[in-house]
Amino acid sequence: MDVNQSEKFPRPFLLERYFAEHEFTAPHMLCASDCESLPMAQLVSMMKPDTRELWDNLALGYTESQGHPKLRHAVAEMYEHDAITPEKVQILAPAEGIYVALRSLLKAGDRVVCTWPGYQSLSEVALAQGAHVDRWEVEEGDAGFYFDVDKLEQLLQSGPCRGVIVNFPHNPTGALPSHDQWERIIRLVSQHDAFLFSDEMYRGLEYDSGDCLASACTVYKQAISLSGMSKVYGMPGLRIGWLVSQNTDMLGSCAAYRDYCTICASAPAEVLSLAGLENSAKLLAQSKARVLKTIEAIEEMLSHPEASAHFTFHRPKAGPISLIGLRGKQCGKAYCKRLVEQSGVLLLPSHLLEWKEHYMRIGFGRDSGPAVVRRWYEAVKGGLVPE
Repeated sequence: MDVNQSEKFPRPFLLERYFAEHEFTAPHMLCASDCESLPMAQLVSMMKPDTRELWDNLALGYTESQGHPKLRHAVAEMYEHDAITPEKVQILAPAEGIYVALRSLLKAGDRVVCTWPGYQSLSEVALAQGAHVDRWEVEEGDAGFYFDVDKLEQLLQSGPCRGVIVNFPHNPTGALPSHDQWERIIRLVSQHDAFLFSDEMYRGLEYDSGDCLASACTVYKQAISLSGMSKVYGMPGLRIGWLVSQNTDMLGSCAAYRDYCTICASAPAEVLSLAGLENSAKLLAQSKARVLKTIEAIEEMLSHPEASAHFTFHRPKAGPISLIGLRGKQCGKAYCKRLVEQSGVLLLPSHLLEWKEHYMRIGFGRDSGPAVVRRWYEAVKGGLVPE
């Protein structure tokens, strides 16, 4: 990995520091990776009778460290695989899932391959363990962003590899392998006897449902899948996610490490998450509709020469985020700064992802998305363009 190995890890989390500065002050958010948040009263009104009884009688004590049995049962059912039982599910905060898994599975001197760019902790926690991280870097073609599986094979052949870390649908590009490519990825990882950590936080938000990949935990016994309520379900405030694996030893090592972190989940958040999963089809359909409306607004903006002269965009295959490029490869950081200062529209510059600096991340999942895109277009027409 192209970092100074003498640096102290983990380094500051660049994306999170950016959001800490701007997320609650910028008037018009257009780079969020989560979908529109669901009001709690609406979610409570959607509860099944048994879940509503559980909610009404809830005591605010400690919860089971592995997670509420009903919630683990609901999560296991989502995977539709005989090997995925409630005992193979660990409930925790999504970011915590990354932390405890990679802390428990890696040691100094290990080598891992990681999709790049990505959510910083997917690589940073490995670096903090003293592991070496090789980047499997996304590419851009005429049809959009993609990962070349041949290059993964080359990386795996370059030396012993302890694990592979992937994120599909991909943050920040929305890239998604085909079913054949995913099968080949699984086969390559298996051939090298590596573990597979699969960040699936955006799974379920494929624009064509036929593109949805099999969860890694269902097709490879040395895989751990991460998912949760934050992104596609629009419930990041619950801080509920889960790790799922057929490998009880790997999952047990994560659970043991988790005893030193949060120990257990929030009792109210677990019940609210259960209600969300009981209504998952409806919530996912709502999120998908929001995403597509914002994408259509972006494509409408770019149908006008005032905008298309400056920006490039490929419709992704899945997820609530992707990248928009600056045609002249100007600095995205500078443009994002001018845009939020002069129009209040917040985009996320790609330098925060330690990647090419002429891209900016856009989020599609908020109700306000189309209106914010129109505001951005008005600013562009008024001369607020990359310099």
